Amino acid sequence: MEISAKLVAGHTRLDRLYQEGSAKARLPKTPGTALEAILINTGGGMTGGDRLHVGVAAGAGAHLVATSQAAEKIYRSPQGEALMETRLEVGAGGRLDWLPQETILFQGGRFGRRLEADVAADGALLIVESTIFGRTARGEEVTDGQFADRWRVRRAGHLVFADTTRLEGDVATLLDRPAVAGGGRAVAALLHVTGDAEERLDAVRAVLEHHPAVEGGASAWNGLLHARLVARTGIVLRAALIDLLQILRGQPMPRAWMC
Repeated sequence: MEISAKLVAGHTRLDRLYQEGSAKARLPKTPGTALEAILINTGGGMTGGDRLHVGVAAGAGAHLVATSQAAEKIYRSPQGEALMETRLEVGAGGRLDWLPQETILFQGGRFGRRLEADVAADGALLIVESTIFGRTARGEEVTDGQFADRWRVRRAGHLVFADTTRLEGDVATLLDRPAVAGGGRAVAALLHVTGDAEERLDAVRAVLEHHPAVEGGASAWNGLLHARLVARTGIVLRAALIDLLQILRGQPMPRAWMC
């Protein structure tokens, strides 16, 4: 699926939408000048051998908010991995908020996520990805699984952020290690590419302090703000993320997040 937005008479409008297979998008009417896109996987989840490509672009001066209808589920994979490839682009003076809801890795699930982003020198990009290992409300543990997450972000053509995470095998035991997740089962990574990133750091850290059930840290440098969060459950993690994202965005979350 590919979706792009452009600025028309002070408002962001749809420029191009291409849909194929189980990947669909809906564009609800929302107040303000931004365009909101709700991405839907009509397959209900992913398993070994599934491939999902999503391309999202905010053109010059446009503001596009992309989220998902619900959590993405990664089911048991007898062989092979489910792969999600995300391509984000932000034009001059544009803004893109990439705000998918959680990914839930079931016992036996194998999942690879590859995220590539290109941001203009004066563009702004906000990314959040959260993952829950096992259906924690059921007490499920991922003792056999795979999770591989790769981010590459470029600004003005230069690589400014690269991060790779890989957990394989007995994921629950790996998450119990103090240097990994300290027993947490829900993790999130957030990256904000914006000219005033350093000025936002104190506000982000203040939000983290108000969520003592969440272990988190944030740093900012050269127009980048990066935060990581760990919690025992997805519900606790989500509450902290909503507060963080509302502070950074200066507006309420997309309605899909609040349903």
